[in-house]
Amino acid sequence: TAMNHKEYKQIVPGAEHAILFIHGILGTPDHFDDLISLVPDDISIHNLLLDGHGKTASDFSQTSMHQWEIQVEQAVADLLKTHARVSIVAHSMGTLFAIQQAICTGEISGLFLLAVPIVVSPKLRMFSNAFKVYWGRNDRFGAAAKAACSISPSRNPFHYLGWIPRYLELFQKIHKTRTLLQDLHTPTIAIQSRLDEMVSKNADRYLRKHTSMDVYTLEKSYHYLYDSQELIKLKELFQGFLP
Repeated sequence: TAMNHKEYKQIVPGAEHAILFIHGILGTPDHFDDLISLVPDDISIHNLLLDGHGKTASDFSQTSMHQWEIQVEQAVADLLKTHARVSIVAHSMGTLFAIQQAICTGEISGLFLLAVPIVVSPKLRMFSNAFKVYWGRNDRFGAAAKAACSISPSRNPFHYLGWIPRYLELFQKIHKTRTLLQDLHTPTIAIQSRLDEMVSKNADRYLRKHTSMDVYTLEKSYHYLYDSQELIKLKELFQGFLP
């Protein structure tokens, strides 16, 4: 499908189950297209677009972690009002919100988490991908990074200065989530990628040690880019997660 970076909401009247999708920092609701196509028609879907995303580099500077938290909280509360069961599917930073909501509300039925950034170790490829997006280089990594980013690039470097506080907030959020993990009792599937450009491969070990999550590692996949065989495996796991 064409990348449009738009929020997608399909509330099914009388549905018992709803799924909230939450993308990562700079990310896009389009990241979940492959999974959304597998959701049965009798399940409601809310695929969030976090504030400041889907716009310009300077719009992104104007938002904050606090805005995103309020937005996720509101979306969960709305779905819980009208559905007996609510599950959350999330990628990267979105997984931190998902974990927090599961713990705080105690009412989330299940979590399906991709690339949980509980231990972060940015690789050189992460920076080269950003560079490729900026200069419009479209090899397979550049194309995947561009498709995964909902912010339209700006040629003015000053527009990116406001991104620094967003990333500092993200690191604080990761630290805070680590302290919460022992309180997570929601059935959870976590799928990590061995070649992830941002999330450390030690994250898998950390999650296995400190949580009761079912943790799977995709050996040939990256943060946004999935190996075609492993994408099939990921979809199978998602179908198993669906009610």
